[in-house]
Amino acid sequence: MFSGRFDHAIDSKGRVSIPVRFREVLQKAEFDRLFITNFMLDNEPCLELYPPDEWWRLVAKIRQRPSFDRNMQLFQTFYLGGAHEVEVDRQGRILIPPKLRQFAHLDKDVTFSAMPDHFQLWDKATLERVLGDAMKNFSDPNFLNSLGL
Repeated sequence: MFSGRFDHAIDSKGRVSIPVRFREVLQKAEFDRLFITNFMLDNEPCLELYPPDEWWRLVAKIRQRPSFDRNMQLFQTFYLGGAHEVEVDRQGRILIPPKLRQFAHLDKDVTFSAMPDHFQLWDKATLERVLGDAMKNFSDPNFLNSLGL
């Protein structure tokens, strides 16, 4: 399981170091590759990165859905069609494909953010804006109730 948020920098070649805590999770499972794809949250672009087992679990769930459903086709075209398999090098870095860097507006300062079974990569300023908006929800007493927590 991944946890935490970590700021990093992308180098001039488009490489970024995976946070040590995330690398430890990947190394324990003996993963040296990730699947990376585009994602949107509240109309803000970011990238999602999955260990192979979680990626294939997601793909299996998608295969169980009606393939001729328009929303599923749009999702598959955007999410699966945008995915790349990337290698984690010996220094714990990945090379982010140029199209994905461009999509998520990743220039230099980025933030990794944990999800239960994968993690996200954000432009740092964009994530700060999204988190500011998210914090507003916590002042609404119905927000956590709507989540069932």
